[in-house]
Amino acid sequence: MYGADGHGGFGEGPEPPFSIAGGGAEVLPRVDRAALCGMLRRLPPEELADALRSKLVPVVSLPGLTLYAACGPAALAEGQRLGLRIVGTADAHDLLAAARGVHGPALLAEATFRLARRMPDYSARRRLTQSQAAVLIGLAVLAAAAAVLLPFELFWLLASLMGGLFFLSIVALRLLCLMPPLQKPVPPPLPLSEEELPCYSVLVPLFRETSVLQQLVRGLGALRYPAEKLDIKLILEEEDILMQRALAAMELPSHFELIVVPAGRPQTKPRALNYALAFCRGTLLTIYDAEDVPEPDQLRKAASRFAMAPPELACLQAELTFFNPDENWFSRQFTAEYAVLFGILLPVLADHRLPLPLGGTSNHFRTDVLRQVGAWDPFNVTEDADLGLRLARHGYQTGTLDSHTLEEANTRPVNWLRQRARWLKGFLATWLVHMRDPARLLRELGPSGFWVAQAVTVGVFASALLHPLCLAATLWIVASQPPLTAPTGLAVLALAGLNLLVFVAGYALGLILTGAGLRRRGLSGWAGTLVTMPLYWLLMSAAAWLALWQFVVAPFHWNKTEHGLSHMQQKRPPRPRQARVSPR
Repeated sequence: MYGADGHGGFGEGPEPPFSIAGGGAEVLPRVDRAALCGMLRRLPPEELADALRSKLVPVVSLPGLTLYAACGPAALAEGQRLGLRIVGTADAHDLLAAARGVHGPALLAEATFRLARRMPDYSARRRLTQSQAAVLIGLAVLAAAAAVLLPFELFWLLASLMGGLFFLSIVALRLLCLMPPLQKPVPPPLPLSEEELPCYSVLVPLFRETSVLQQLVRGLGALRYPAEKLDIKLILEEEDILMQRALAAMELPSHFELIVVPAGRPQTKPRALNYALAFCRGTLLTIYDAEDVPEPDQLRKAASRFAMAPPELACLQAELTFFNPDENWFSRQFTAEYAVLFGILLPVLADHRLPLPLGGTSNHFRTDVLRQVGAWDPFNVTEDADLGLRLARHGYQTGTLDSHTLEEANTRPVNWLRQRARWLKGFLATWLVHMRDPARLLRELGPSGFWVAQAVTVGVFASALLHPLCLAATLWIVASQPPLTAPTGLAVLALAGLNLLVFVAGYALGLILTGAGLRRRGLSGWAGTLVTMPLYWLLMSAAAWLALWQFVVAPFHWNKTEHGLSHMQQKRPPRPRQARVSPR
Protein backbone atom coordinates (compact mmCIF):
# COMPACT_ATOMS: atom_id res chain seq x y z
CA MET A 1 0.00 0.00 0.00
CA TYR A 2 1.26 3.45 -0.88
CA GLY A 3 0.38 6.54 1.09
CA ALA A 4 -0.03 10.12 0.02
CA ASP A 5 3.68 10.75 0.41
CA GLY A 6 4.41 8.19 -2.30
CA HIS A 7 6.30 5.85 0.01
CA GLY A 8 5.35 2.39 1.17
CA GLY A 9 2.98 2.12 4.14
CA PHE A 10 1.09 4.86 5.94
CA GLY A 11 4.09 6.24 7.82
CA GLU A 12 4.73 6.41 11.53
CA GLY A 13 2.49 7.95 14.16
CA PRO A 14 -1.15 7.48 15.02
CA GLU A 15 -3.48 5.25 13.04
CA PRO A 16 -4.47 6.89 9.70
CA PRO A 17 -7.98 8.34 9.41
CA PHE A 18 -9.64 5.68 7.27
CA SER A 19 -12.77 3.68 7.86
CA ILE A 20 -12.59 -0.09 7.80
CA ALA A 21 -16.35 -0.31 7.25
CA GLY A 22 -16.47 2.34 4.56
CA GLY A 23 -18.21 5.04 6.58
CA GLY A 24 -17.42 7.79 9.03
CA ALA A 25 -14.11 8.81 7.44
CA GLU A 26 -13.16 12.22 6.16
CA VAL A 27 -9.97 11.22 4.38
CA LEU A 28 -8.80 7.95 2.85
CA PRO A 29 -5.19 7.35 1.82
CA ARG A 30 -4.42 7.80 -1.86
CA VAL A 31 -3.14 4.83 -3.85
CA ASP A 32 -0.75 5.70 -6.65
CA ARG A 33 -0.37 4.02 -10.02
CA ALA A 34 2.67 1.97 -9.03
CA ALA A 35 0.78 0.45 -6.11
CA LEU A 36 -2.18 -0.34 -8.35
CA CYS A 37 0.16 -2.15 -10.73
CA GLY A 38 1.37 -4.33 -7.88
CA MET A 39 -2.17 -5.11 -6.73
CA LEU A 40 -3.37 -6.03 -10.24
CA ARG A 41 -0.31 -8.18 -10.83
CA ARG A 42 -1.18 -10.39 -7.86
CA LEU A 43 -4.85 -10.97 -8.73
CA PRO A 44 -6.02 -14.28 -10.24
CA PRO A 45 -7.99 -13.96 -13.53
CA GLU A 46 -11.52 -13.98 -12.05
CA GLU A 47 -10.69 -11.42 -9.35
CA LEU A 48 -8.90 -9.29 -11.95
CA ALA A 49 -11.98 -9.26 -14.17
CA ASP A 50 -14.18 -8.23 -11.22
CA ALA A 51 -11.73 -5.50 -10.18
CA LEU A 52 -11.56 -3.98 -13.67
CA ARG A 53 -15.35 -3.87 -13.91
CA SER A 54 -16.15 -2.62 -10.42
CA LYS A 55 -12.98 -0.54 -9.93
CA LEU A 56 -12.77 -2.01 -6.45
CA VAL A 57 -9.28 -3.49 -6.23
CA PRO A 58 -8.42 -5.94 -3.43
CA VAL A 59 -5.49 -4.61 -1.39
CA VAL A 60 -5.31 -7.44 1.13
CA SER A 61 -7.19 -10.74 0.96
CA LEU A 62 -7.25 -12.90 4.08
CA PRO A 63 -9.71 -15.57 5.17
CA GLY A 64 -12.82 -13.65 6.14
CA LEU A 65 -11.25 -10.24 5.48
CA THR A 66 -10.72 -8.33 2.20
CA LEU A 67 -9.62 -4.69 2.09
CA TYR A 68 -10.26 -2.67 -1.06
CA ALA A 69 -9.04 0.42 -2.85
CA ALA A 70 -11.85 2.30 -4.61
CA CYS A 71 -10.87 3.85 -7.96
CA GLY A 72 -13.15 6.80 -8.54
CA PRO A 73 -16.20 8.28 -6.80
CA ALA A 74 -18.64 5.78 -8.32
CA ALA A 75 -16.58 2.84 -7.09
CA LEU A 76 -16.29 4.38 -3.61
CA ALA A 77 -20.06 4.88 -3.42
CA GLU A 78 -20.72 1.33 -4.62
CA GLY A 79 -18.24 -0.12 -2.15
CA GLN A 80 -19.86 1.75 0.70
CA ARG A 81 -23.32 0.63 -0.45
CA LEU A 82 -22.17 -2.99 -0.41
CA GLY A 83 -20.56 -2.59 3.01
CA LEU A 84 -17.07 -3.41 1.74
CA ARG A 85 -13.98 -2.44 3.68
CA ILE A 86 -12.50 0.48 1.75
CA VAL A 87 -9.02 1.48 2.95
CA GLY A 88 -7.82 3.70 0.08
CA THR A 89 -8.84 5.57 -3.04
CA ALA A 90 -7.30 6.09 -6.47
CA ASP A 91 -8.14 7.81 -9.72
CA ALA A 92 -10.09 5.72 -12.22
CA HIS A 93 -7.73 6.70 -15.04
CA ASP A 94 -4.79 5.43 -12.95
CA LEU A 95 -6.50 2.03 -12.77
CA LEU A 96 -6.90 1.99 -16.57
CA ALA A 97 -3.25 2.92 -17.02
CA ALA A 98 -2.14 0.29 -14.49
CA ALA A 99 -4.24 -2.41 -16.14
CA ARG A 100 -2.77 -1.56 -19.51
CA GLY A 101 0.76 -1.49 -18.11
CA VAL A 102 0.48 -4.84 -16.35
CA HIS A 103 -2.04 -6.78 -18.42
CA GLY A 104 -2.20 -4.80 -21.68
CA PRO A 105 -1.11 -7.59 -24.06
CA ALA A 106 -3.39 -10.12 -22.33
CA LEU A 107 -6.39 -7.75 -22.39
CA LEU A 108 -5.83 -6.99 -26.06
CA ALA A 109 -5.43 -10.67 -26.93
CA GLU A 110 -8.64 -11.46 -25.04
CA ALA A 111 -10.50 -8.70 -26.90
CA THR A 112 -9.18 -9.89 -30.25
CA PHE A 113 -9.22 -13.68 -29.97
CA ARG A 114 -11.75 -14.51 -27.21
CA LEU A 115 -14.44 -15.69 -29.62
CA ALA A 116 -12.00 -17.42 -31.99
CA ARG A 117 -10.48 -19.41 -29.12
CA ARG A 118 -13.59 -20.25 -27.10
CA MET A 119 -16.18 -20.57 -29.87
CA PRO A 120 -14.19 -21.01 -33.10
CA ASP A 121 -17.29 -22.11 -35.04
CA TYR A 122 -18.74 -18.62 -34.54
CA SER A 123 -15.62 -16.66 -35.52
CA ALA A 124 -15.00 -15.15 -38.97
CA ARG A 125 -11.24 -15.32 -38.40
CA ARG A 126 -11.29 -18.33 -40.77
CA ARG A 127 -13.13 -17.36 -43.93
CA LEU A 128 -13.94 -20.82 -45.30
CA THR A 129 -13.95 -24.32 -43.89
CA GLN A 130 -12.59 -27.16 -46.01
CA SER A 131 -16.09 -28.43 -46.74
CA GLN A 132 -17.27 -24.96 -47.76
CA ALA A 133 -14.29 -24.57 -50.07
CA ALA A 134 -15.01 -27.97 -51.62
CA VAL A 135 -18.67 -27.04 -52.21
CA LEU A 136 -17.73 -23.71 -53.83
CA ILE A 137 -15.19 -25.40 -56.09
CA GLY A 138 -17.78 -28.01 -57.06
CA LEU A 139 -20.34 -25.33 -57.90
CA ALA A 140 -17.80 -23.45 -59.99
CA VAL A 141 -16.96 -26.61 -61.98
CA LEU A 142 -20.66 -27.34 -62.44
CA ALA A 143 -21.33 -23.80 -63.67
CA ALA A 144 -18.43 -23.98 -66.11
CA ALA A 145 -19.68 -27.30 -67.48
CA ALA A 146 -23.22 -25.90 -67.89
CA ALA A 147 -21.87 -22.88 -69.74
CA VAL A 148 -20.14 -25.19 -72.24
CA LEU A 149 -22.84 -27.85 -72.67
CA LEU A 150 -26.16 -25.98 -72.46
CA PRO A 151 -27.62 -23.71 -75.14
CA PHE A 152 -26.67 -20.08 -74.55
CA GLU A 153 -30.18 -18.83 -73.80
CA LEU A 154 -31.01 -21.71 -71.47
CA PHE A 155 -27.77 -21.30 -69.52
CA TRP A 156 -28.35 -17.61 -68.90
CA LEU A 157 -31.97 -18.20 -68.01
CA LEU A 158 -31.09 -20.90 -65.49
CA ALA A 159 -28.33 -18.70 -64.06
CA SER A 160 -30.70 -15.76 -63.70
CA LEU A 161 -33.34 -18.05 -62.18
CA MET A 162 -30.84 -19.15 -59.52
CA GLY A 163 -30.09 -15.50 -58.83
CA GLY A 164 -33.81 -14.84 -58.71
CA LEU A 165 -34.13 -17.27 -55.81
CA PHE A 166 -32.11 -14.88 -53.65
CA PHE A 167 -34.33 -12.03 -54.78
CA LEU A 168 -37.32 -14.22 -53.95
CA SER A 169 -36.14 -14.53 -50.34
CA ILE A 170 -36.29 -10.73 -50.06
CA VAL A 171 -39.76 -10.78 -51.62
CA ALA A 172 -40.87 -13.30 -49.00
CA LEU A 173 -39.57 -11.08 -46.19
CA ARG A 174 -41.51 -8.16 -47.60
CA LEU A 175 -44.64 -10.28 -47.79
CA LEU A 176 -44.19 -11.21 -44.13
CA CYS A 177 -44.24 -7.50 -43.29
CA LEU A 178 -47.74 -7.23 -44.76
CA MET A 179 -49.13 -10.00 -42.56
CA PRO A 180 -51.10 -9.15 -39.39
CA PRO A 181 -49.07 -9.37 -36.16
CA LEU A 182 -49.02 -12.63 -34.23
CA GLN A 183 -48.93 -11.08 -30.78
CA LYS A 184 -51.20 -8.49 -29.25
CA PRO A 185 -49.50 -5.15 -28.62
CA VAL A 186 -48.14 -4.91 -25.10
CA PRO A 187 -48.62 -1.73 -23.06
CA PRO A 188 -45.52 0.28 -22.28
CA PRO A 189 -43.84 -0.82 -19.05
CA LEU A 190 -44.13 1.24 -15.90
CA PRO A 191 -41.09 3.51 -15.50
CA LEU A 192 -38.57 2.53 -12.85
CA SER A 193 -37.82 4.78 -9.90
CA GLU A 194 -34.37 6.34 -9.50
CA GLU A 195 -33.49 3.66 -6.95
CA GLU A 196 -34.66 0.82 -9.20
CA LEU A 197 -32.66 1.91 -12.25
CA PRO A 198 -29.65 -0.37 -12.85
CA CYS A 199 -26.14 0.76 -13.68
CA TYR A 200 -25.93 1.35 -17.44
CA SER A 201 -22.74 1.16 -19.53
CA VAL A 202 -22.63 3.20 -22.75
CA LEU A 203 -19.91 2.32 -25.26
CA VAL A 204 -18.98 4.90 -27.91
CA PRO A 205 -16.21 3.77 -30.30
CA LEU A 206 -14.50 6.76 -31.92
CA PHE A 207 -11.99 7.02 -34.74
CA ARG A 208 -11.18 10.36 -36.40
CA GLU A 209 -14.47 11.90 -35.34
CA THR A 210 -13.42 15.38 -34.19
CA SER A 211 -15.99 17.01 -36.50
CA VAL A 212 -18.94 15.56 -34.52
CA LEU A 213 -17.37 15.52 -31.06
CA GLN A 214 -19.34 18.46 -29.66
CA GLN A 215 -22.61 17.02 -30.96
CA LEU A 216 -21.77 13.65 -29.41
CA VAL A 217 -20.94 14.99 -25.95
CA ARG A 218 -24.04 17.20 -26.01
CA GLY A 219 -26.26 14.21 -26.89
CA LEU A 220 -24.71 11.96 -24.24
CA GLY A 221 -24.91 14.72 -21.64
CA ALA A 222 -28.64 15.06 -22.30
CA LEU A 223 -29.39 11.43 -21.35
CA ARG A 224 -31.96 11.47 -18.54
CA TYR A 225 -30.37 8.90 -16.30
CA PRO A 226 -28.79 9.27 -12.86
CA ALA A 227 -25.15 10.23 -13.39
CA GLU A 228 -23.97 7.94 -10.60
CA LYS A 229 -25.51 4.99 -12.48
CA LEU A 230 -24.07 5.94 -15.86
CA ASP A 231 -20.85 4.37 -17.09
CA ILE A 232 -19.98 6.09 -20.38
CA LYS A 233 -16.87 4.84 -22.20
CA LEU A 234 -15.42 6.92 -25.03
CA ILE A 235 -13.22 4.40 -26.85
CA LEU A 236 -10.22 5.70 -28.79
CA GLU A 237 -7.60 4.01 -30.94
CA GLU A 238 -3.98 4.41 -29.87
CA GLU A 239 -2.95 5.91 -33.21
CA ASP A 240 -5.75 8.51 -33.20
CA ILE A 241 -3.76 11.27 -31.53
CA LEU A 242 -6.08 14.07 -32.70
CA MET A 243 -9.08 12.53 -30.94
CA GLN A 244 -7.07 11.99 -27.77
CA ARG A 245 -5.99 15.62 -27.76
CA ALA A 246 -9.48 16.90 -28.53
CA LEU A 247 -11.02 14.95 -25.66
CA ALA A 248 -8.18 15.81 -23.27
CA ALA A 249 -8.98 19.48 -23.87
CA MET A 250 -12.63 18.98 -22.91
CA GLU A 251 -13.98 19.04 -19.38
CA LEU A 252 -16.04 15.85 -19.28
CA PRO A 253 -18.39 14.80 -16.46
CA SER A 254 -17.07 12.27 -13.97
CA HIS A 255 -19.16 9.41 -15.42
CA PHE A 256 -17.35 9.77 -18.76
CA GLU A 257 -14.21 7.66 -19.14
CA LEU A 258 -11.64 7.55 -21.93
CA ILE A 259 -10.36 4.13 -22.95
CA VAL A 260 -7.46 3.94 -25.39
CA VAL A 261 -7.26 0.64 -27.27
CA PRO A 262 -3.68 -0.51 -27.92
CA ALA A 263 -2.62 -0.72 -31.56
CA GLY A 264 -3.19 -4.06 -33.22
CA ARG A 265 -4.91 -5.89 -36.03
CA PRO A 266 -7.59 -6.18 -37.08
CA GLN A 267 -8.34 -2.55 -36.22
CA THR A 268 -12.11 -2.82 -36.16
CA LYS A 269 -15.00 -1.45 -34.16
CA PRO A 270 -15.85 -4.85 -32.58
CA ARG A 271 -12.28 -5.25 -31.31
CA ALA A 272 -12.49 -1.84 -29.64
CA LEU A 273 -15.85 -2.73 -28.10
CA ASN A 274 -14.49 -6.01 -26.73
CA TYR A 275 -11.53 -4.21 -25.15
CA ALA A 276 -13.80 -1.68 -23.43
CA LEU A 277 -16.19 -4.43 -22.30
CA ALA A 278 -13.57 -5.61 -19.80
CA PHE A 279 -13.98 -2.31 -17.90
CA CYS A 280 -17.80 -2.05 -17.98
CA ARG A 281 -19.66 -2.14 -14.67
CA GLY A 282 -23.23 -1.82 -15.98
CA THR A 283 -25.71 -4.67 -15.79
CA LEU A 284 -27.17 -3.20 -18.99
CA LEU A 285 -25.14 -1.92 -21.92
CA THR A 286 -25.68 -0.04 -25.15
CA ILE A 287 -23.62 1.25 -28.07
CA TYR A 288 -23.74 4.61 -29.79
CA ASP A 289 -21.81 5.76 -32.82
CA ALA A 290 -20.00 9.07 -32.98
CA GLU A 291 -22.75 10.95 -34.81
CA ASP A 292 -25.62 9.50 -32.77
CA VAL A 293 -28.13 11.65 -30.90
CA PRO A 294 -30.38 9.31 -28.87
CA GLU A 295 -33.65 10.38 -27.31
CA PRO A 296 -32.84 11.50 -23.77
CA ASP A 297 -35.10 8.89 -22.13
CA GLN A 298 -33.93 5.93 -24.23
CA LEU A 299 -31.95 4.26 -21.44
CA ARG A 300 -34.89 4.55 -19.03
CA LYS A 301 -37.22 2.96 -21.57
CA ALA A 302 -34.81 0.10 -22.16
CA ALA A 303 -34.26 -0.47 -18.44
CA SER A 304 -38.03 -0.60 -17.85
CA ARG A 305 -38.52 -3.09 -20.69
CA PHE A 306 -35.78 -5.37 -19.41
CA ALA A 307 -37.15 -5.18 -15.85
CA MET A 308 -40.56 -6.51 -16.87
CA ALA A 309 -39.34 -8.97 -19.53
CA PRO A 310 -38.26 -12.59 -19.02
CA PRO A 311 -34.51 -13.23 -18.88
CA GLU A 312 -34.64 -14.73 -22.38
CA LEU A 313 -35.05 -11.21 -23.77
CA ALA A 314 -31.35 -10.37 -24.11
CA CYS A 315 -31.36 -7.42 -26.50
CA LEU A 316 -33.50 -4.47 -27.57
CA GLN A 317 -32.94 -2.60 -30.82
CA ALA A 318 -33.97 1.05 -30.87
CA GLU A 319 -35.10 2.65 -34.11
CA LEU A 320 -32.47 4.46 -36.16
CA THR A 321 -33.38 7.42 -38.31
CA PHE A 322 -31.67 10.58 -39.54
CA PHE A 323 -31.49 14.26 -38.67
CA ASN A 324 -30.76 15.17 -42.34
CA PRO A 325 -33.36 13.10 -44.22
CA ASP A 326 -34.05 15.62 -46.98
CA GLU A 327 -30.52 16.90 -47.63
CA ASN A 328 -30.06 15.25 -51.05
CA TRP A 329 -31.03 12.20 -53.07
CA PHE A 330 -28.72 9.83 -51.18
CA SER A 331 -29.97 10.96 -47.77
CA ARG A 332 -33.59 10.52 -48.90
CA GLN A 333 -32.92 7.00 -50.19
CA PHE A 334 -31.07 6.17 -46.98
CA THR A 335 -33.98 7.48 -44.92
CA ALA A 336 -36.48 5.46 -46.95
CA GLU A 337 -34.39 2.31 -46.50
CA TYR A 338 -34.13 2.77 -42.72
CA ALA A 339 -37.85 3.56 -42.46
CA VAL A 340 -38.56 0.04 -43.74
CA LEU A 341 -35.75 -1.78 -41.95
CA PHE A 342 -36.10 -0.31 -38.45
CA GLY A 343 -39.70 0.83 -38.59
CA ILE A 344 -41.32 -2.23 -40.19
CA LEU A 345 -39.08 -5.25 -40.81
CA LEU A 346 -37.32 -5.58 -37.45
CA PRO A 347 -40.53 -5.16 -35.40
CA VAL A 348 -42.18 -7.83 -37.56
CA LEU A 349 -39.27 -10.25 -37.04
CA ALA A 350 -39.40 -9.55 -33.31
CA ASP A 351 -43.15 -10.12 -33.28
CA HIS A 352 -42.61 -13.56 -34.85
CA ARG A 353 -39.69 -14.28 -32.48
CA LEU A 354 -37.33 -14.62 -35.43
CA PRO A 355 -33.63 -13.68 -35.52
CA LEU A 356 -32.91 -9.97 -35.91
CA PRO A 357 -29.90 -8.62 -37.81
CA LEU A 358 -28.99 -5.89 -35.33
CA GLY A 359 -28.07 -2.38 -36.35
CA GLY A 360 -24.59 -1.21 -35.43
CA THR A 361 -25.82 1.20 -32.79
CA SER A 362 -28.56 1.71 -30.20
CA ASN A 363 -28.82 -1.99 -29.41
CA HIS A 364 -29.25 -2.54 -25.68
CA PHE A 365 -27.99 -5.73 -24.01
CA ARG A 366 -28.05 -7.58 -20.75
CA THR A 367 -24.32 -7.40 -20.13
CA ASP A 368 -23.97 -10.86 -18.62
CA VAL A 369 -25.65 -12.45 -21.66
CA LEU A 370 -23.45 -10.44 -24.01
CA ARG A 371 -20.36 -11.82 -22.31
CA GLN A 372 -21.81 -15.33 -22.23
CA VAL A 373 -22.34 -15.52 -26.01
CA GLY A 374 -18.83 -14.26 -26.77
CA ALA A 375 -19.52 -10.54 -27.32
CA TRP A 376 -18.49 -9.16 -30.73
CA ASP A 377 -16.42 -10.82 -33.44
CA PRO A 378 -13.40 -8.58 -34.24
CA PHE A 379 -12.98 -10.37 -37.58
CA ASN A 380 -16.48 -9.58 -38.84
CA VAL A 381 -17.13 -6.12 -40.29
CA THR A 382 -20.88 -6.43 -39.64
CA GLU A 383 -20.48 -7.58 -36.07
CA ASP A 384 -24.02 -6.40 -35.31
CA ALA A 385 -25.85 -8.72 -37.73
CA ASP A 386 -23.60 -11.60 -36.68
CA LEU A 387 -24.31 -11.01 -32.98
CA GLY A 388 -28.05 -10.91 -33.61
CA LEU A 389 -27.92 -14.38 -35.17
CA ARG A 390 -25.63 -15.71 -32.44
CA LEU A 391 -28.02 -14.56 -29.71
CA ALA A 392 -30.85 -16.41 -31.46
CA ARG A 393 -28.74 -19.55 -31.81
CA HIS A 394 -28.08 -19.51 -28.06
CA GLY A 395 -31.83 -19.39 -27.39
CA TYR A 396 -32.18 -15.68 -26.61
CA GLN A 397 -34.76 -13.25 -27.98
CA THR A 398 -34.31 -9.77 -29.38
CA GLY A 399 -37.04 -7.15 -29.28
CA THR A 400 -37.48 -3.64 -30.62
CA LEU A 401 -37.58 -0.51 -28.48
CA ASP A 402 -39.96 2.39 -29.09
CA SER A 403 -37.26 5.03 -29.07
CA HIS A 404 -35.37 6.86 -31.80
CA THR A 405 -31.69 7.58 -32.29
CA LEU A 406 -30.84 10.25 -34.84
CA GLU A 407 -27.86 9.59 -37.11
CA GLU A 408 -26.28 11.32 -40.08
CA ALA A 409 -27.50 9.96 -43.41
CA ASN A 410 -24.74 9.47 -45.95
CA THR A 411 -24.78 12.24 -48.54
CA ARG A 412 -21.73 11.50 -50.70
CA PRO A 413 -21.54 8.68 -53.28
CA VAL A 414 -18.00 7.45 -52.53
CA ASN A 415 -18.60 7.49 -48.78
CA TRP A 416 -21.87 5.63 -49.33
CA LEU A 417 -20.18 3.07 -51.58
CA ARG A 418 -17.47 2.30 -49.03
CA GLN A 419 -19.96 1.96 -46.20
CA ARG A 420 -22.32 -0.25 -48.18
CA ALA A 421 -19.47 -2.46 -49.40
CA ARG A 422 -18.41 -3.04 -45.79
CA TRP A 423 -21.95 -4.02 -44.81
CA LEU A 424 -22.35 -6.42 -47.73
CA LYS A 425 -18.92 -7.96 -47.16
CA GLY A 426 -19.95 -8.56 -43.56
CA PHE A 427 -23.23 -10.19 -44.62
CA LEU A 428 -21.27 -12.65 -46.76
CA ALA A 429 -18.84 -13.38 -43.90
CA THR A 430 -21.72 -13.80 -41.45
CA TRP A 431 -23.49 -16.27 -43.74
CA LEU A 432 -20.35 -18.34 -44.21
CA VAL A 433 -19.79 -18.45 -40.44
CA HIS A 434 -23.30 -19.56 -39.55
CA MET A 435 -23.55 -22.02 -42.46
CA ARG A 436 -20.53 -24.07 -41.40
CA ASP A 437 -22.99 -26.64 -40.09
CA PRO A 438 -26.35 -26.05 -41.81
CA ALA A 439 -28.06 -28.93 -40.00
CA ARG A 440 -27.07 -27.53 -36.62
CA LEU A 441 -28.24 -24.05 -37.65
CA LEU A 442 -31.60 -25.51 -38.70
CA ARG A 443 -31.97 -27.30 -35.34
CA GLU A 444 -31.11 -24.20 -33.34
CA LEU A 445 -33.24 -21.68 -35.25
CA GLY A 446 -36.02 -23.87 -36.62
CA PRO A 447 -37.21 -23.71 -40.25
CA SER A 448 -38.51 -20.13 -40.06
CA GLY A 449 -35.42 -18.82 -38.30
CA PHE A 450 -33.19 -20.71 -40.73
CA TRP A 451 -34.95 -19.05 -43.66
CA VAL A 452 -34.63 -15.59 -42.11
CA ALA A 453 -30.91 -16.17 -41.49
CA GLN A 454 -30.48 -16.95 -45.20
CA ALA A 455 -32.55 -13.99 -46.36
CA VAL A 456 -30.90 -11.30 -44.22
CA THR A 457 -27.33 -12.41 -45.02
CA VAL A 458 -26.64 -14.18 -48.31
CA GLY A 459 -30.06 -13.16 -49.66
CA VAL A 460 -29.24 -9.46 -49.31
CA PHE A 461 -25.68 -9.91 -50.60
CA ALA A 462 -26.44 -12.16 -53.58
CA SER A 463 -29.53 -10.24 -54.69
CA ALA A 464 -27.50 -7.02 -54.74
CA LEU A 465 -24.64 -8.78 -56.56
CA LEU A 466 -26.71 -10.53 -59.22
CA HIS A 467 -29.80 -8.34 -59.57
CA PRO A 468 -28.71 -6.26 -62.61
CA LEU A 469 -27.26 -9.32 -64.37
CA CYS A 470 -30.39 -11.39 -63.84
CA LEU A 471 -32.65 -8.54 -64.85
CA ALA A 472 -30.64 -7.80 -68.01
CA ALA A 473 -30.62 -11.49 -69.04
CA THR A 474 -34.35 -11.83 -68.48
CA LEU A 475 -35.26 -8.67 -70.39
CA TRP A 476 -32.92 -9.57 -73.24
CA ILE A 477 -34.42 -13.05 -73.67
CA VAL A 478 -37.99 -11.76 -73.44
CA ALA A 479 -37.22 -9.07 -76.00
CA SER A 480 -35.41 -11.43 -78.39
CA GLN A 481 -38.28 -13.97 -78.25
CA PRO A 482 -36.53 -17.26 -79.10
CA PRO A 483 -38.53 -19.40 -81.58
CA LEU A 484 -41.13 -21.48 -79.79
CA THR A 485 -40.40 -24.33 -82.24
CA ALA A 486 -36.90 -24.64 -80.83
CA PRO A 487 -36.53 -27.52 -78.34
CA THR A 488 -35.98 -25.14 -75.44
CA GLY A 489 -37.86 -22.11 -76.73
CA LEU A 490 -41.03 -22.51 -74.68
CA ALA A 491 -39.11 -23.41 -71.52
CA VAL A 492 -36.84 -20.40 -71.95
CA LEU A 493 -39.78 -18.02 -72.32
CA ALA A 494 -41.56 -19.57 -69.34
CA LEU A 495 -38.50 -19.20 -67.12
CA ALA A 496 -37.98 -15.63 -68.33
CA GLY A 497 -41.60 -14.80 -67.52
CA LEU A 498 -41.22 -16.29 -64.04
CA ASN A 499 -38.08 -14.26 -63.44
CA LEU A 500 -39.80 -11.10 -64.62
CA LEU A 501 -42.73 -11.79 -62.30
CA VAL A 502 -40.37 -12.10 -59.32
CA PHE A 503 -38.67 -8.82 -60.18
CA VAL A 504 -41.96 -6.95 -60.61
CA ALA A 505 -43.32 -8.37 -57.35
CA GLY A 506 -40.14 -7.36 -55.55
CA TYR A 507 -40.29 -3.82 -56.90
CA ALA A 508 -43.98 -3.45 -56.09
CA LEU A 509 -43.65 -4.76 -52.52
CA GLY A 510 -40.58 -2.61 -51.97
CA LEU A 511 -42.44 0.52 -53.04
CA ILE A 512 -45.51 -0.35 -50.92
CA LEU A 513 -43.46 -0.95 -47.76
CA THR A 514 -41.29 2.11 -48.30
CA GLY A 515 -44.34 4.30 -48.71
CA ALA A 516 -45.77 2.86 -45.49
CA GLY A 517 -42.48 3.36 -43.64
CA LEU A 518 -42.20 6.99 -44.75
CA ARG A 519 -45.79 7.73 -43.74
CA ARG A 520 -45.11 6.18 -40.36
CA ARG A 521 -42.20 8.61 -39.95
CA GLY A 522 -44.44 11.53 -40.96
CA LEU A 523 -42.63 12.05 -44.29
CA SER A 524 -44.82 12.81 -47.28
CA GLY A 525 -44.33 14.19 -50.77
CA TRP A 526 -41.44 11.84 -51.52
CA ALA A 527 -42.79 10.55 -54.84
CA GLY A 528 -39.47 11.25 -56.57
CA THR A 529 -37.66 9.14 -53.98
CA LEU A 530 -40.03 6.22 -54.51
CA VAL A 531 -39.86 6.41 -58.29
CA THR A 532 -36.04 6.41 -58.33
CA MET A 533 -35.61 3.60 -55.78
CA PRO A 534 -34.81 1.01 -58.49
CA LEU A 535 -31.79 3.14 -59.42
CA TYR A 536 -30.67 3.05 -55.79
CA TRP A 537 -31.02 -0.73 -55.78
CA LEU A 538 -28.88 -0.94 -58.92
CA LEU A 539 -26.18 1.14 -57.23
CA MET A 540 -26.03 -1.49 -54.50
CA SER A 541 -24.74 -3.90 -57.13
CA ALA A 542 -21.56 -1.85 -57.48
CA ALA A 543 -21.11 -1.99 -53.71
CA ALA A 544 -21.71 -5.76 -53.74
CA TRP A 545 -19.02 -6.38 -56.35
CA LEU A 546 -16.61 -4.18 -54.38
CA ALA A 547 -17.54 -6.17 -51.27
CA LEU A 548 -16.79 -9.46 -53.03
CA TRP A 549 -13.39 -8.16 -54.15
CA GLN A 550 -12.56 -6.93 -50.67
CA PHE A 551 -13.69 -10.21 -49.12
CA VAL A 552 -11.06 -11.96 -51.25
CA VAL A 553 -8.16 -9.52 -50.84
CA ALA A 554 -8.89 -7.72 -47.52
CA PRO A 555 -11.59 -9.59 -45.56
CA PHE A 556 -10.96 -7.79 -42.25
CA HIS A 557 -10.41 -4.28 -43.60
CA TRP A 558 -12.83 -1.77 -42.07
CA ASN A 559 -14.00 0.83 -44.59
CA LYS A 560 -14.21 3.97 -42.47
CA THR A 561 -17.42 5.97 -42.88
CA GLU A 562 -16.73 9.69 -42.67
CA HIS A 563 -19.12 11.61 -40.43
CA GLY A 564 -19.70 15.33 -40.03
CA LEU A 565 -20.19 15.84 -43.78
CA SER A 566 -23.80 16.99 -43.50
CA HIS A 567 -24.68 20.66 -43.60
CA MET A 568 -27.58 19.96 -41.22
CA GLN A 569 -25.76 19.00 -38.01
CA GLN A 570 -28.04 18.18 -35.10
CA LYS A 571 -27.92 21.10 -32.68
CA ARG A 572 -30.00 19.71 -29.84
CA PRO A 573 -31.18 16.32 -28.63
CA PRO A 574 -34.60 15.19 -29.86
CA ARG A 575 -37.52 15.58 -27.52
CA PRO A 576 -38.94 12.39 -26.00
CA ARG A 577 -42.14 11.28 -27.72
CA GLN A 578 -45.35 9.92 -26.31
CA ALA A 579 -44.90 6.19 -25.76
CA ARG A 580 -46.34 4.22 -28.66
CA VAL A 581 -47.58 0.68 -28.17
CA SER A 582 -45.71 -1.53 -30.64
CA PRO A 583 -45.13 -5.24 -31.15
CA ARG A 584 -42.30 -6.83 -29.22
